[in-house]
Amino acid sequence: MKNMGDGRRVARVEKEIQATIAQFLIRGFKTPLPGLVTVASVRMPADLRAAKVYVSILGSDKQQEETIELLQERAFEIQNFIGKELKMRYCPKLTFFPDHTTEQVLKVERILQDLETERKQKNPSAEAGDTEADHSESDDE
Repeated sequence: MKNMGDGRRVARVEKEIQATIAQFLIRGFKTPLPGLVTVASVRMPADLRAAKVYVSILGSDKQQEETIELLQERAFEIQNFIGKELKMRYCPKLTFFPDHTTEQVLKVERILQDLETERKQKNPSAEAGDTEADHSESDDE
């Protein structure tokens, strides 16, 4: 039973850390970050002494690298902010990583959109009633 409670606690702390870092990025950063930055997720071990912070960065590869470097340079400052905002026994050591989930989702959506466009170009008459056409073809078989 204790492990389940620990899992919920870790998940809750991860969410709080995520929100606090996002708050710091909005209010605490004096210089603008290159690219559009979102704190995608935070992963922590059960002892809560370290945090892997995954950030989604909309921008070029160079902007993404610069942003990760800048965040890592300012990690101590962000940790201090977390320590003041959240009353935790230990403030976790932060390590920043790029989150490629958004990029992958956009890539898949682009591929699906291209396939749909290609399908419509091959069979323009099927656009309006393509579901009926699909059913009648399968009925013939």
